[in-house]
Amino acid sequence: MKTILSLAADGMSLQKAYQLATTLRGIAVVKMHSLLDALGPMVLTCFELAGVKCWVDYKLHDTKDTVGLRVGALVKNGAKIITVHASGGVPMMKAAVEATMSGCDEPVAEIYVITVLTSLDDAEIARIYGKDRTRLQIVEEFVRMAQEAGVRNIVCSALELEHLKSIHEFAEMKFTIPGTRSVGADLGQQKRSDTPGNTVANGADGLVVGSQVTKAEDRVVAMDKFLAEVSEGEKRQAVV
Repeated sequence: MKTILSLAADGMSLQKAYQLATTLRGIAVVKMHSLLDALGPMVLTCFELAGVKCWVDYKLHDTKDTVGLRVGALVKNGAKIITVHASGGVPMMKAAVEATMSGCDEPVAEIYVITVLTSLDDAEIARIYGKDRTRLQIVEEFVRMAQEAGVRNIVCSALELEHLKSIHEFAEMKFTIPGTRSVGADLGQQKRSDTPGNTVANGADGLVVGSQVTKAEDRVVAMDKFLAEVSEGEKRQAVV
């Protein structure tokens, strides 16, 4: 399986998150925010020792100096992936990238850029970002800004993925998609979603494994179903 799978540890205890991350097949990354808030940097060390990368999903959005300082502190504490909002601007994203160097010649962490939250529908997007552009135009511009800032990892919804993948200048960008759901699964707070299989077939490089698995009565069975859909999507993508 080439699709990178990240476990959303939202609202979990350390014990539960650790158990799921180390027992569910395919998990390579743990995405967290409240867990780090509650327990501090020892959480990052815990997962690092287990061979699982830590994604600190703080979605930073502030002045470039403030974001640079926060990214630098997170990197020193062991974060390997840190999210920032594209709407913070190119200088802010550049500062985040520079802070991942942590005194080294090469980055020791990656910056992932949030385009538009998957919990927003088109009406909310228009109110926030203006009515003069479509959702696709807004997201496309955010990806261009991220690219200008030296970021190549993008977080967007499944509904924008196919459009973004069709743009030649984005060929080197990597796309991670949260909020996918199998047919019939509860969408929860997600407003812009697609199935894991379709999302991978459309070119996703990574998926976030969320409540469809983490809140399932039998998480192993739910994960196996999720993995089967991912595998089917990878086969469809290979045929294209």
